[in-house]
Amino acid sequence: MELSERKQQILKAIIAEYIRTAEPVGSKVLSALPELAFSSATIRNEMSELEEMGYLEKPHTSAGRVPSHKGYRFYVDHLMRHPTAPISTGDETALMALKAKELDRLIQEAGRLISSLTNYAAVAVTPHLSHMSIRQFELISVDERTYVVVIVTDANVVKNKLVHTPAPVTREQADLLAYVLNQTLTAIPITQITAERFDVVRRAAGLTALLAPVAEFISELIEDMDNQKVFLEGANKLLRFPEYHDTGKAQALLAYMNDDKKHLIPIQQEIDGVQIFIGAENGENPLSDTSMIYAKYGIGDMGQGMIGIVGPTRMDYAALSARLSSFAKGLNKLIAETFYDENK
Repeated sequence: MELSERKQQILKAIIAEYIRTAEPVGSKVLSALPELAFSSATIRNEMSELEEMGYLEKPHTSAGRVPSHKGYRFYVDHLMRHPTAPISTGDETALMALKAKELDRLIQEAGRLISSLTNYAAVAVTPHLSHMSIRQFELISVDERTYVVVIVTDANVVKNKLVHTPAPVTREQADLLAYVLNQTLTAIPITQITAERFDVVRRAAGLTALLAPVAEFISELIEDMDNQKVFLEGANKLLRFPEYHDTGKAQALLAYMNDDKKHLIPIQQEIDGVQIFIGAENGENPLSDTSMIYAKYGIGDMGQGMIGIVGPTRMDYAALSARLSSFAKGLNKLIAETFYDENK
């Protein structure tokens, strides 16, 4: 059953009032609003019907109503304005000040920043980087049994590891291995670095004692690049909301989020622009009483990550989604300037 224009106006007004006050909304409050030119009796009847249809709920201790998850979803899909705006000067200044050279650190700091700017818990998810390729290998000698293995990716991400060999390795052997690695395993997606391809390296470079630890580090890198990292920032900010003044409810939510941060990756991972996940859309778990707003950001042609906020279902979806969208665009710009411009 479609909602009449009047029901839509009343539902939108209830959601706006509830977001503003965190208190159940009654017909008396609504009848005083200039945008609702209806009598109290008419409003009460419409509210009762909205409740029967599942768009409103009536707390046991109050005569007013609050939006249900279904009501919020209808609001987001049909009633909410979707304002777009360039990133604010203040947000852009704060974002550009990050300038971290490690991608993971940059994404984590971006999550911390959006939490500070919005005063909500924030989630920052790194992308799958399985399409990334290695641009350069370096093997730096510390002594004949200790080397630093340096791997530089095509996005200027630098990974290094100190390795120890079971037998001495000469400088000539290390130089030959580095040459073969650069000739054989660069400029291809890391997922194409297979056992067969590495066997080519072994035959060309010989059975140097440095080969096994280098192979192990490459394997670790491939696994690391293929896994998404999830950073949770500002979770304690949830405690400021009346919805989480119940200690048991708050502890259950915080424990669930911190136990495995991958719980915070949306069930639907294909994010198009900004997407909002309300209540039970987050699964049957403590997040079912929250809403999550996510925006995607890009890592060039190699993948997309997400940045979002978590809070009670009573949030200003329009304002927060607009701010998150502009922030994600600013993050795209920062990533391009930090990791790509230097390679042009």
